[in-house]
Amino acid sequence: MIEAMRKINRTKLLDRKHDRRSAKLFVIATEGKDTEKQYFEMFGSRKVKVEILATGDDNKSAPEYVLERLDKFKDLYDFDEEDEFWLVLDVDRWVKKDQLIAVCPQARQKGYQLAISNPCFEIWLCLHFGDLLPEDRTCKDFEIRLRNILGSYNKSNLDVLAYKPNVKSAIERSRSLDLNLNGYWTSQLGTRVYKLVESILQSLND
Repeated sequence: MIEAMRKINRTKLLDRKHDRRSAKLFVIATEGKDTEKQYFEMFGSRKVKVEILATGDDNKSAPEYVLERLDKFKDLYDFDEEDEFWLVLDVDRWVKKDQLIAVCPQARQKGYQLAISNPCFEIWLCLHFGDLLPEDRTCKDFEIRLRNILGSYNKSNLDVLAYKPNVKSAIERSRSLDLNLNGYWTSQLGTRVYKLVESILQSLND
C-alpha cells in the first residue's frame, strides 16, 4: 500500500511579515488573471495572508477549472480549521449557466465559500464609489463607469489605493442589493464579494 503524500505545513505559505502562530489564511481561486489578485492582495497583513489562485496562461477560467485549482491547492497543505477557501466567479462569462450551477453545490459540499458577481467583478469595484445607476447593466457599462470615475481603468494595473478608503461603503451597498439570500448569487445586479471582504476585515480586527 502506497503511503499517502505528507501535506506541507501551512506556515510555508507565510513569510516574515506574518504572525506564524496566529495568521489566518484566505485561499481565493478566481476566474480572472489580474484584477481580483491585485485587489485582494491589498488586505495582506500580519494577521491575514491572502493566497490568490488566479487563472494562468492556460486560460482555464471555467468554473470547474477554478474549483479544480482550489482542490489541488488544498490537498497540498495542512490547513487550520480557521482558514477559509473561496471561489470568486462571474455570472456574465457563462451564457449557459449550467457550468456555474453545477460547480456551486460541489464547492459548498467541500466547505468552500462562494463570492459570485452578477454580472462581473467590476460591479464590486463600482460600488466603492456609489450606488448603481439606471444605465448600469453589463460588464462593459461598469468598466466605462470606472474609467469615468477614476480617469482610467486597466484590469492588469489596478489602482488599489483608490478603492481602499471605500471598502466599507462597498460592503453596505452590496448588502442592500443582496435580496435573494437563498440563491448561489444575486438574482438581480449585485455581488457576494462583500461576504468575503467582510470576513477578511473581521479577521484583521480580531
